[in-house]
Amino acid sequence: MESEEFLSSRQKILQFLLVNRNAPDKAVLVKDIADELEISINAARQYLVNLEKEGLVTRSQRKSTTGRPAMVYALHESALEKFPKSYVDFTVKMLTQLKNRFGVELTQDVLEDVGKEIAEEIRPYLKEILGKNPEEATLDERIKAVTEILREYGKYPSLIETADSYDIQNFNCLVYGVVKENPLVCKVDETIMRELIGKKCEKTKCIRDGDECCLYRVKKD
Repeated sequence: MESEEFLSSRQKILQFLLVNRNAPDKAVLVKDIADELEISINAARQYLVNLEKEGLVTRSQRKSTTGRPAMVYALHESALEKFPKSYVDFTVKMLTQLKNRFGVELTQDVLEDVGKEIAEEIRPYLKEILGKNPEEATLDERIKAVTEILREYGKYPSLIETADSYDIQNFNCLVYGVVKENPLVCKVDETIMRELIGKKCEKTKCIRDGDECCLYRVKKD
């Protein structure tokens, strides 16, 4: 487990690189970081090695008129997600304004369109897994392929087959912070499931309601 000191120094390094990322004439050297954190050059270099291994920092050489090229460091684009964000608060407020101005029905229509758009983006991947057009696959094949996709998206699904139905249990809600404030957002997931499976999915459990999972039931008939 990483020490608090490492985590603190690491965050300071990322912040320093963030501030300097749009200043190409101020390429960051190990010495710059060591001076900023008031630590040794060796310690700064070790932090940078770890950050580079995580893909948060990039390293390159800067030509020098004298001596060998200097090693400079920059923030990798993926590191931007490590800084504070307010997606949840922003999304909740936006949906609240949409509902207040245009009503619940229109808001649900918009969210359903979002679900359809996401499903269309996923559909080529579904076709790739099935090895044929989803419309040509059996319900059993589509259900299993969709479950595999949900697993890769981080929903931690579990598929239970009974004599009459398929139960897909998703143990992780990717937008829980938004859903707990605005349950209308569930419409997106419900639409994605229906569009990909090609059949109505009855939602019988929801993490937002305190259930252990979001359960979608698809009847075999």
